[in-house]
Amino acid sequence: MILYCNIMFVEEEADEASTSGGEGGEAILSAACFRLGVLGARVTRSFSERMDGTGLTPKQVGLLAVVDAGTARSQREIAFRMHVAPSLVVSLVDRLVDLGAVRRVRSPTDRRARTIEITAEGRRLLARGIDAAREVDDELRAGLSPVGRSALETFLIESAELIVPTQPVDSARAVGSADPSSGS
Repeated sequence: MILYCNIMFVEEEADEASTSGGEGGEAILSAACFRLGVLGARVTRSFSERMDGTGLTPKQVGLLAVVDAGTARSQREIAFRMHVAPSLVVSLVDRLVDLGAVRRVRSPTDRRARTIEITAEGRRLLARGIDAAREVDDELRAGLSPVGRSALETFLIESAELIVPTQPVDSARAVGSADPSSGS
């Protein structure tokens, strides 16, 4: 449903642009990156609505998932895995500490470093995030034909290879570095 609505929205915008002679606008509105961005914004909004009342943003849920999965323990590693600036991770962790969802623990291998550990409250909040993600996924898939669902799965598997972190995040160019306080 969400995907169908998203595509219809973009097609309507593209139709309006083509009737007004806006060839550049049509090129952007039909670009995969733009369409994925619009879909991403809508899916994020739907997820956020389901998380309402928890005090968590989608990025905070993502951070909990990364820590819980054990794929990153330091704030720098978390930033690398999430493709965001380390300064954003600091503010996300600060908020999660305030919520009792994570704690900073002195690294057993380096006294100067701290690692991030998820708490029981963090696992409870992450479970809410998992439920919310399943609901959004179910809603998204329900609007697709069987062929569309299969194509979506193939796309997600193939495109995941494009976003696997291969080098440390450049904090000046990382997503989310413009407003670390937003936490979204």
